[in-house]
Parts: sequence; structure tokens; C-alpha cells
Amino acid sequence: MGRAAVRGGDSAADPARRRPRRARTVAALAAGTLVLSLGACEALPSLPGGGSAAPSPGGPSAVAPAMDPEAVAEAESVPVDPSWLCRPGEGEPPATSTEGGTFTPEAVHTEGSDIQVSGAFRLAPDHDYRGFAPEGVLLPADPQNRGVPAPGFDGELGVEGAPVPPIVVRGRVEVTGEGPAPQAATARLTLGTCDDAPLPDGQFLLRLRGGVDGPGRGEEDAGWGASGDVLVDVVDGRPEAVPGAATAPSGEVPAELSPLGCRAELAPVGDGDGLTVTVEDPSVQVPTAVPDGEDGAAVSGTVTVTSQDHGSRALLQGIVLTDPATGTVVAGARNTPEIPLQWIGAEGVTRTERAWTSHGACGADALTPGQYEARAVAATVDAEGGTHLVLSDPWDVEIVEDDAVQEQAGQGEPAS
Repeated sequence: MGRAAVRGGDSAADPARRRPRRARTVAALAAGTLVLSLGACEALPSLPGGGSAAPSPGGPSAVAPAMDPEAVAEAESVPVDPSWLCRPGEGEPPATSTEGGTFTPEAVHTEGSDIQVSGAFRLAPDHDYRGFAPEGVLLPADPQNRGVPAPGFDGELGVEGAPVPPIVVRGRVEVTGEGPAPQAATARLTLGTCDDAPLPDGQFLLRLRGGVDGPGRGEEDAGWGASGDVLVDVVDGRPEAVPGAATAPSGEVPAELSPLGCRAELAPVGDGDGLTVTVEDPSVQVPTAVPDGEDGAAVSGTVTVTSQDHGSRALLQGIVLTDPATGTVVAGARNTPEIPLQWIGAEGVTRTERAWTSHGACGADALTPGQYEARAVAATVDAEGGTHLVLSDPWDVEIVEDDAVQEQAGQGEPAS
């Protein structure tokens, strides 16, 4: 049998109705704003959540209303001098202590060259709130793990011999105030480069921190630090939030993959969130005997996933076999609680995938001879954290008791 291609992209709704990525990032912020803005009507004249609330009995435990992200977005930005990063060793790096408080990123929004991050804010005991002036450093992400800095950028920056980050912070919104710290804060930063060039495309991590009054290491006041690095993509020279994740130290995000579990009835989930999945050179006949030099017998194919939106997103792709009589999964099942973040460019992501039939199948470990149905699958997570499952068109697979059978996948020309 000659070269074959199976195309698809089935989802539970028409992909044409999918919102664009920018709208999804705004929706994610709106959800965070609803929570973070509670009580913000009792605001400082400077900015909501500026620390004007009167202390309640108990002193240090008192908190002010949350900052209003919309007010922060409308506030005037002040310039930031990045020369300590642009000319390593010539400037004075900001204080590095972060024991004075914790900022927990929860919602990310981008607009133009600005990025806005909102989340819970907690001040440590024996420290005083003197406003919110965030400092940010953009670190290239490790290509092998989206959640950690790339080699060379995992050490101290701004010192002699340190690399120059490709993106730096050129402006920020500063919130003034005294008294109790806000229960939630919003950092808004303007991104740029050392030489005023356009922002380079790629995957980055925004490391946030700031200053507070109180005891720190040695004679210096302590500062606050973010609980995790914020995920930021730059696509076509513009910063973008990563759908479904503000931070991801492991490089993976939670996903609901029970629809791919053993004996689950295979069906698309959600509208696909802009993904399409295709497969080329799929196996159509597989022996029960394991071929020489192979780890096992499997249904294989070259699976390509493309996206309407380019950049980082949670992605799991593979091949799944089902019982044609019941439509339930019998091989290629997935049960992982998290899936990795991957960069999807204009060409998509292409990999050779396998669904093992000689071991690891549902039930009896190996599939018995007979007829089965196969599909390529792709799972992703949207901006609100919902899991989507996209399926290719099905193709028939026969498991045969003949170790002389030559698999008909991978024998043709390379997939395009």
C-alpha cells in the first residue's frame, strides 16, 4: 500500500467560532480582575489598593483592598534605566533580597509592548508597605523546559561577564502608599531592548521583585519576590501571555486527560482552541510479533499539530487505537495529570508517534489479532484552563499473527 495521509481536526464545536488568542488573554485577565478588585472602591486617591485603609486591630495582619488592575492599566508609566543589564559590571544591580514579601502571579495580560501581571500579595511580618514599584528581568527560557531559564541566564545578571538579556524593562507603573499592604497587587511593565530594536520573538520568563521597608540581609531593607517566573512569549515582535498558565516551574500545566484513558469512549472535547491534527504514513497492518531490533510492535505515523495562534501552549500529541464496536480506547491511552508547554510556529509541531500494541495496551497488555480503528490526537489547554481534545479522521488498522508482515508505515518517502 502506498503513502497515505489522514487529515482531520475534529472538535466538539466549529473552529471558526474560536476566539483569537488576544481575546483569550483578555478574558483570563477579566476573570482575575473580578477577584482582585473586590473591595477596591475604598481606594487611595493615588491608586486603588495604595495602602490607605486604616489598620485593623492586630496591626501587622491588617490588609488594604486589592489594587484595581484597570486603574493600574490607565496609570502613567515612568521610565526605567536598564543600563545595569545592558552594560554588565558597570552599574549597580538592584537589591536581591526577597524575604520581605511574596507576590503570586495569577493573571497575565499584554497590550502593545506592555505586560500586566496581577496576583495575591503578602507582606512578611516586621516589614512596612511603602508602595508597589515592581522590578522585572526578562530571561530567555530553556528550549527543553519552558519553565526555567536558558543556560547562561540561570546565574546572576548585571555583573561583569554576565550575558545581556535580549529584552529589558524600559518602564513601569509605580503605586504609592503607606500602611497595610494590598491583599492583591498588579505589576505593569513596558518592555524594550537595550538598543531600541524590535522585541525578538521567542519564549521568555519574567522574574519580578520589588522593595519594602524592614529588616533584610545585612544593613539593607528586604524586598519582595514573585513566587514563580511569569511565562511570556514574543510573537511577531509583541509580548503575549501563554494560554492556561501564568507560571510553570516544571514546564508543564495541568490537563484533564480522562477522555484518553483506557476504555474511555474516544470523542473530541471542546472546540479545539485553534488546533488541527494530521497524520502521514500511518500503519495499517501490524504483526503480533515484535520486529527484530525494535522495542515492540506499534501503530505509528508522523503526526503534525498546527495552531491558529503561534507561540507556547500546552500540547500533547499521539496516536490512539479504539475498538470499532464500542469506540473505546484500547491502546495509546494517556493518564498523565500534566502536559508540557511547547512552541508552535508556522510549520506546527511534527513528531513520529506510536501506540504500542505488543505491550502497554488496555486490559491484556497486548492487543489480540483483529480489526481496530486509529486516530491521531492532540490535547491542549486554553486561557481559562479548560482542556481541548482534537482528533484526526480515523483509519483502519489490522493486527495480524504473522511476524513476516512488513509494516506499511514508514516505508514511503518522508512526510512533508
